[in-house]
Amino acid sequence: MSPKGSFENQYDKYSADVASNILNKSGDGAALDYIDIEKLKGRKISFLCGDAGPLAIATVISYKLDTEHIEHKLPDYKTLALRLTSLISLLNESPDELLYGKSGYLYALLFVNKHISGKEIIPVNHITKVIDSILNTGKQFAIAMKSESPLLWNWHEKVYFGAAHGMAGILYMLLQARSYINIKDIRKYIKPTLDWLMNQRFQSGNFPSSMGSNSGDKLVQWCHGAPGFVPLCILAHQVFDEEKYMKIAQQCGEVIWQRGLCTKGYSICHGVSGNAYAFIQLYQATKKPEYLYRACCFMEWCAVARLGTELHHPDRPASLFEGLIGRLYLSEEMTHVSDANFPAFTL
Repeated sequence: MSPKGSFENQYDKYSADVASNILNKSGDGAALDYIDIEKLKGRKISFLCGDAGPLAIATVISYKLDTEHIEHKLPDYKTLALRLTSLISLLNESPDELLYGKSGYLYALLFVNKHISGKEIIPVNHITKVIDSILNTGKQFAIAMKSESPLLWNWHEKVYFGAAHGMAGILYMLLQARSYINIKDIRKYIKPTLDWLMNQRFQSGNFPSSMGSNSGDKLVQWCHGAPGFVPLCILAHQVFDEEKYMKIAQQCGEVIWQRGLCTKGYSICHGVSGNAYAFIQLYQATKKPEYLYRACCFMEWCAVARLGTELHHPDRPASLFEGLIGRLYLSEEMTHVSDANFPAFTL
């Protein structure tokens, strides 16, 4: 996650005081200062690394504060929602993946409608337009590549498989948006693509980072590897009621338990915090205590810095996906683990 996004970290080093200050001020509204809507340029589409994230969050906060008759400095939620929907002008020039692309935009739209229920702030036809764009790109590229998969997406000239830039993240977002998708398209395109993707696993149960990758069976992190496939497989099991998906999710869990203490550090994106969420998701789906125990073990690992366990210093060491805020977020989620959700990924 090197390119700077809308939530870029402004701090030069880890600071528990800074992170604590942000969280502690949230009660009196000062945390709103960190959502600087006026600085958005309307040039990036996704939730995590674009304008859609701040706009979606600001829309929901503005609505909630208005509903509770609390004064605030944010624009009216309808105005913010219009700014969010106007980002659709970037659709054709955007990739399809989650971090920088259309799938991240789709998450932002679904996020708003989830948290402002009953009002359809984001119109159905707006959401379906985004979904159709993702599906059409996938169909066209699959045909061009003469792929056995009916859908295929590329990013930076590679067919990535993982959650951040690849097919797992795109398919997971589409399945979460399934109520907006024709059942025929789900059966003809999404499920066969999912099954094709499942067949790309290594013998170990882990997944390659991309199609034809020569890097081997190395990466075990949310952005590339087994951890990003756990929520996809669990949701696929719920949607299609086929036990094979849950079996794959649990196999991924074993890979993470054996190899998931990443030397890249503690982050949600490519570190141990993100891997802990796989165990949280498995616990939620199965209610097996072993997964809760494993989640606690990984959380404990993230709580104490150990020499040699973070060989890659984060670009933004106080941020949600790369830094300290992510570790704090995981710790807070563990206090209500039954309804914990992977941030900016699971609705």
